[in-house]
Amino acid sequence: SAAQSLLMKLPRRRTTALAAIATTATAQMFPGMPGFPTEAKPIYRSAKLLECAVCKLATEEMWRQSEERRAAAPRQKLGEDELQDLAGEICDPDADAGEWITFLDIEQTERGAPLKIEKREWLGECRRECRTIQKACRAVYDEIREDLAETLYKQAASLTAEKLKSRVCQKWAGACPAKPVPKTYEHPDEYWMPADEEMYKMKKMQQMINAQAEKYGKQPVQFVDPMQSAMFGDDEDDEL
Repeated sequence: SAAQSLLMKLPRRRTTALAAIATTATAQMFPGMPGFPTEAKPIYRSAKLLECAVCKLATEEMWRQSEERRAAAPRQKLGEDELQDLAGEICDPDADAGEWITFLDIEQTERGAPLKIEKREWLGECRRECRTIQKACRAVYDEIREDLAETLYKQAASLTAEKLKSRVCQKWAGACPAKPVPKTYEHPDEYWMPADEEMYKMKKMQQMINAQAEKYGKQPVQFVDPMQSAMFGDDEDDEL
């Protein structure tokens, strides 16, 4: 599976605390509690400034993954519904199709300098910068997913990745060209953190359990994540 293949890209890090959590995963499962944060907060201003760059990366991923799935499909034909599902997951770092986001790191050399996105070697933890890229991706993709899936279904033979990026990011979403970074803006940099293999397995287990919970109308669960307390961010980043 995609999840299993990604395990090969995880660094072999171990800590006593994480090992203890991994061995007692089922004991640390509990229903979602009101007011309990489950993911990091995006950096809203940076997300707005990154919409063009993220749109191009997301569209490249959409193209690459659709081609891979088409090549593996019977008679090399991919249905429009499958493309719709892919488009719905491409901006979600917690879904297999959106895990490309966790490899990315946002960088800025100095205050007022352009924001750049660098790709790291390993699958990463989805902290503030990861959620920032997710927010930028959703901002440009939420309104064009159906058109994108339809285009890939009907016109894939006459398209290239570059043509698709131009159509999606400039013509449809209007995300490109990129907005200039204000001279006074400084991105609150965050150390990029590679994912821990055991924590990754726990998160995948949680996703599978919650998918079944949603299907049968049950209450979702949340694994305790010891790193979450450092990931949520400050309210000062909430305003654009």
